[in-house]
Amino acid sequence: MKIGDPAPDFELESNTGEKIKLSDYFRKKKVVLVFYVKDNTPGCTAEMKGIKNYHPKISDKYEVLGINQDSTESHTNFCQRHDLPFKILTDKGKKVATLYHATGILGMYTKRITYLIGLDGRIENVIDSMRASSHIEFVESLADS
Repeated sequence: MKIGDPAPDFELESNTGEKIKLSDYFRKKKVVLVFYVKDNTPGCTAEMKGIKNYHPKISDKYEVLGINQDSTESHTNFCQRHDLPFKILTDKGKKVATLYHATGILGMYTKRITYLIGLDGRIENVIDSMRASSHIEFVESLADS
């Protein structure tokens, strides 16, 4: 997926139990779609807590959605444990990760990649790095703009 491509639509269950459909945000808020490897691992926890720090500064313009293959129960625990203010979506079978080219070696896990999806439903930016700090810095840049 590259800048300018239409973002594939999907509907997944969130840590709150509600169904989230990506296209429901189009024309309302830009979406920061954060694919990450696993709940409660050191790098992913640091990434999500780092994004959380900038959430109050961006939440009026941007909807942050985390996503990986962990269960809804795992996401609920992860969000509660770290007081995460955004939704985390369960991608069982990594179907959405596959659509967004966010699967790791041999498709065994979800890799760390963040997409900024514009109001028109198109990809505006892609951060493809295993360094959690790259994703935090990107969200920080949104807060500073």
